Amino acid sequence: MARTDLQFPERLVDADSRSAALIQRALAEPALGPSEQRSWQRLQERSRRASARWVWPVLAFAVAATALLLWPKPSEDPALGPEVLLPRPAPVAPAAPLDSALRTPESPSLPRVEKPKASASAAGSADSDTAACVKLAQTADYEAAAACYGKLARGSSMASELALYEKARLESKALGQSARALATLDEHARRFAGGVLATEVGLTRIELLSQLGRRAEALSAIEQGLKGPLGRERGADLLLLRAELLSTQGDCAAALEAAQKARDAGVHPSRLETVERRCSPAAPAPASSSAGAP
Repeated sequence: MARTDLQFPERLVDADSRSAALIQRALAEPALGPSEQRSWQRLQERSRRASARWVWPVLAFAVAATALLLWPKPSEDPALGPEVLLPRPAPVAPAAPLDSALRTPESPSLPRVEKPKASASAAGSADSDTAACVKLAQTADYEAAAACYGKLARGSSMASELALYEKARLESKALGQSARALATLDEHARRFAGGVLATEVGLTRIELLSQLGRRAEALSAIEQGLKGPLGRERGADLLLLRAELLSTQGDCAAALEAAQKARDAGVHPSRLETVERRCSPAAPAPASSSAGAP
């Protein structure tokens, strides 16, 4: 290809000189390497063709974007992301309030009857009655106090159990009526066999039997008590009572043995002085125990 793309001044090319002839001959020879001017011209042509190819896609994109912007929006905001493909759930009717749903319809002809608070009223009544009994005992009106506790003991509650035991205590300690108190404790043992005061009732009953001179019954109750719950809780006191009863009957060998067992169980030595003094060699012989036999 001739170098027609090269530009030279016309005065040099058209002149009848040796240099002009050389230039013309060089222009007629084919180009051995790339021409900067021709390369630049080709680059410009490719750029123009590329620009022409991108005109229609760009124009189409602009038209589509304009159409999307001008498209009317729906009344509700569409969900974003893939959720737009999911169907909307059907509307659910609002649930009724919880209190109205759970409320039982009442008949207009039947008025609502409020239940009295039995526990609170009963507790207040029992407290006031107990206070009245205590007040009678504090004023030394022991017979009226025992009757007051007897009224409270008619029920089956723990308050009734306590009242019945307090009635027996007044009859024994304040009124000095051991037989009457023993009958009250027997009633207590029948009605409240597994009550909270079963241990105290059993021990007090043995003491009353001893006071009434019914020593054989008292010793039998002690032996029975040592084998059960009473012995596990108050074994030392039972051994002390047995030692006292045996020493009263003149059975000092058995009495001293019981006293030693009571000492080993934790009874204070001062409580054993009566038994030891009664069974000492210098002590007078005990009176006949026939009067105390049942």
